[in-house]
Amino acid sequence: MLDLDISEFFAEDGPLASALPGYKPRPSQVELAQAIGQAIQDRATLVAEAGTGIGKTWAYLVPAFIQGGKVLISTGTRTLQDQLFTRDLPRVRAALAAPVTAALLKGRGNYVCHYHLERLQGDERALKSRTEIQQLRQIQVFAGISKTGDRGDLAQVPEDADIWQRVTSTRENCLGQEC
Repeated sequence: MLDLDISEFFAEDGPLASALPGYKPRPSQVELAQAIGQAIQDRATLVAEAGTGIGKTWAYLVPAFIQGGKVLISTGTRTLQDQLFTRDLPRVRAALAAPVTAALLKGRGNYVCHYHLERLQGDERALKSRTEIQQLRQIQVFAGISKTGDRGDLAQVPEDADIWQRVTSTRENCLGQEC
């Protein structure tokens, strides 16, 4: 861990306040960050619960960044994951001037499977409604132009639409190397 006390990163004149407009230190956030930093340093397990508005994201990112090792962060939703990766992580990285490399990992169910998409295209009778037919067409167009196939990039088809179960793969139905 760095010589600097974690609380100094969260101070009114600290790196976060300097780089993040509107940042205000919160005692609960500092306390949580210190507990997380200590757990990382001690290689201990920590279970922490904090309410809305505490600043949990920055409370775990700061000690994670300054400890310098590998960290895995899991979120409850894809929306939170995307917010963390595209907004919070870059902002804290810049504020701390931390040379951090990050990767976004999602399960296979988050990506259009071309095999399952083609199978469903060949059997449109399996679709339950006009809505599903329309969604399938949107997914077809998307799959043809998307570089990643990440279904989160196709806002026109709701995340909870049944069609996704038929055009993505699972561990059980993935062809793996035969694909």
